Amino acid sequence: MKKVLILCVVLICFKNLKAQDYRVGKISKEELLEKVYSADSTANAVKLYVNRRVYFDYSQNEGFKLVTEVQERIKIYNKEGYDWATKEIKYYTPSGSEIEKINIQEAKTYVLENGKVESYKLKNNEIFTEKQNKYWSVDKFTMPNIVDGCIIEWKYSIISPYKSIDKIVLQSSIPIKKFEASIEIPEYYSFNLKETGYYKINSMSSTKYDNILISSSSRPQGSGFSSTHTNFSTQKIDFKTNVTKIDNENIPAIIEEPFVNNIKNYATTLHFELAFVNWPQTPIEYFSQSWEDVTKTIYKNSDFGLELEKSGYFKDDLNAIIAKSAGNKQQLVSNILAFVKQKVKWNKVEGIFTYNGVREAYKNGIGNVADINFILIAMLREAGLSANPVILSTRDNGIPIFPTIDGFNYVIAGLEVENDVVLLDATELYSTPNILPLRALNWQGRIVRDSGSSTWVNLIPKALSETNNTLDISIKTNGEIEGLKRTMYINNSGFNYRNKFANSSDDKIIEKNEDAEKIEILDFKVVNIQNIDKSIVELYKFNKKNAVDIIGGKIYFKPLFFTATTKNPFKLENREYPIDFGAPFSNKDIISINIPDGYEIESIPESINIGLPNNMGVYQFKILVTGAKINVFSLLKIEAAAYPAENYKELKEFFKLLVNKNVEQIILKEVGS
Repeated sequence: MKKVLILCVVLICFKNLKAQDYRVGKISKEELLEKVYSADSTANAVKLYVNRRVYFDYSQNEGFKLVTEVQERIKIYNKEGYDWATKEIKYYTPSGSEIEKINIQEAKTYVLENGKVESYKLKNNEIFTEKQNKYWSVDKFTMPNIVDGCIIEWKYSIISPYKSIDKIVLQSSIPIKKFEASIEIPEYYSFNLKETGYYKINSMSSTKYDNILISSSSRPQGSGFSSTHTNFSTQKIDFKTNVTKIDNENIPAIIEEPFVNNIKNYATTLHFELAFVNWPQTPIEYFSQSWEDVTKTIYKNSDFGLELEKSGYFKDDLNAIIAKSAGNKQQLVSNILAFVKQKVKWNKVEGIFTYNGVREAYKNGIGNVADINFILIAMLREAGLSANPVILSTRDNGIPIFPTIDGFNYVIAGLEVENDVVLLDATELYSTPNILPLRALNWQGRIVRDSGSSTWVNLIPKALSETNNTLDISIKTNGEIEGLKRTMYINNSGFNYRNKFANSSDDKIIEKNEDAEKIEILDFKVVNIQNIDKSIVELYKFNKKNAVDIIGGKIYFKPLFFTATTKNPFKLENREYPIDFGAPFSNKDIISINIPDGYEIESIPESINIGLPNNMGVYQFKILVTGAKINVFSLLKIEAAAYPAENYKELKEFFKLLVNKNVEQIILKEVGS
């Protein structure tokens, strides 16, 4: 009986091993036949297997090199998952320095044809290399023969002369069935590790013993013409390797939610920071730094500090601007900002170091973000103002975990005035002081002074992003409404409107408004769209058929009509991520409704005034009736750009009450009925 039991266990283990063969190319018919992922039936694709191995490879001529090997196997269920068949691999290729090298070893698509597993190999001419900038390159490819139900698999390696281990990300927007990783670090290198995210990493640490062989040769000195020969020897050096292994299964997809800064910031991730290197019989070399150390290193870079000191190339232009500003400092700042925006266009390249240098950018009229904003800073300084670079990480780049140069990828100007810092970005045509593009609104940046000091600066706008609607509406007895709508867009709201519509015709704007609000626009006008110092005013006449319900001689309608918020943006029962609105904002509606002849009010919604804890937000709604007019006032004001996840239920309930109030109806009845 005991032998039978042992045999059964062996057979079960063998069956499991056979069903879970993760070796490259070992694709089973069962995997291809699978129609839906059992753990998440909504998934359009799933990563069946991810393996990442990081280790150091030694050669006598080049020393230790960092090798990262990646294998991914992805099941694509339907057309919505086809995007996963395109892969981009980014690697470091700085001009004039050692570069990383990439080797795509295997890339195939597997399909089921006539009951047999068939494979289609990615060809070399289907891999495209693009030099993104002077620091980075990317290899791109799209897998061949993609159909519903196929499986794609690739394996590649990146060999780096640098010792910076890329973060290991365990979550993506699709589920991962099996994730394995092995990080093997020789004892000479010490890294700080930090986990972020909400999904637990199953990891285990161990030690193994390795060795390297160092060959040497010597030729003994002889006397006269006596014969000598070369002596060859090999020395074996033993060392420990610290190994961290990760083994996770059934990792859920990280779900995109409304009002999230960058969902990738919240994916479960293991970060590495090189702390120090300790070679035998050599003093320890430390690499861990404070933010102060990092900013000092950045300023000493020739593509940073030296570029900021150059000023001769713009002196004649600056003198003209100073004369035009007539001693008004606020006007001087606006004029310099406007000049730089017109003079140099952004090439869409980010970075904290100049691309071709400020002189070339000024001469050719194009540059990266550092080129442009360094010109702005230098001109402000030359004009006698206290301006310094503010380095930051954009939303797409995430939030830096350790003090490191790589934590920053964008730079703006900071004008220090009266215990405050005014933020400026000349890459955007419609930016104004303290009105930055959304990509730069990522918590905080660090102002770097030429004295060597640096401090954190809050990037979140202080002024509300305002959208103010005023409507005058007349209701007709056939259910149609007609009226006039006037909207003011102020601060970031105006900036966003300009970026969206400044180059659009009136017809395009009308079309978008008609589609969004389900109305017909008759007359249309926009004021101040190019005058960035003033608020945008949008005006139009409109009508809308079947805008009210007429039932049994009574008229029913929502007081806010098409400006009402009718759906709660927060639907999840619980939320793990902070709510990010980008900027504090207010939406105000003032609506005057003309009651049609022969009708009077039967009922109106009651007023409410609700708030969020710690004065983070308020919603007010009230209706006043004056003769044949119904005056509706609605104000939503969110004072905080970000709202903590632990207070999510309060925010969800707040918006629930707001929506409930917005969908309540006014009822009119026939006079005398």
